[in-house]
Amino acid sequence: MAALKANLGMTGSTAQDAAKRGLKALIKQGEKDKEKDKTLQEEIQTTKNLEIKFADCGGGIPSPAIKFRDVFFGYSEEKIILKEMNFGIDLKSRIALVGPNGAGKTTLLKLLLGRLKPNQGEISHHQGLRVAHFHQHMSDQLDMDASAVGWLRRQFGDKGMNDGDMRGFIGRYGLTGKSQVIPMRQLSDGQRRRVLFAWLGLKQPHILCMDEPTNALDIDTIDSLADAINNFDGGVVLISHVSFRISAQYPY
Repeated sequence: MAALKANLGMTGSTAQDAAKRGLKALIKQGEKDKEKDKTLQEEIQTTKNLEIKFADCGGGIPSPAIKFRDVFFGYSEEKIILKEMNFGIDLKSRIALVGPNGAGKTTLLKLLLGRLKPNQGEISHHQGLRVAHFHQHMSDQLDMDASAVGWLRRQFGDKGMNDGDMRGFIGRYGLTGKSQVIPMRQLSDGQRRRVLFAWLGLKQPHILCMDEPTNALDIDTIDSLADAINNFDGGVVLISHVSFRISAQYPY
């Protein structure tokens, strides 16, 4: 640059013409480098910028929102795995189901969601109750051939969000750049979970049911999820088989 500036002072010379061309090329290359840097920064957004937030449910559901009365359940009459369940869930509930695989955690959650019927007893839901389910088997919930933006827009067409609006919204959950618009089968498990957190953020449920939400997540994302749950004004039912995650990240 110093040499080019010196040659620019040589009026009418060949060196001056070459210097002008060289300076123009340097400026153009600088603009390209800035654009590349901007793109790179978009792609490497760190999870520290995550802002997971679940929309306020708006209340309006008296207690209990869901009620279990003398409920028994078994996949056969000979083997009843859940017995004499009597409890209620409301918008202030923070319930953690902790235990090894096969203990019946997911079965209880399916009963709560109405996907299974009890062998005996009654499970009632308040009319107008909205329940959202975070499923640990993500392929059952996501369209792997669709992009995150396309899938969420199909799910929430009534929100009036265009592609730009949706991209900005998903970006708050740590999914940025090309990862928003490529087929979700190309995303990592952690990235797919962020898509589901965005889905929950748009769902506006009264009660969140989360089945192993911390699997495949880094510490920063887990911390952000814990903050979102603690700030949520509805009820939460959380399944985990690792108890320290409950005590350390979900201090109810």
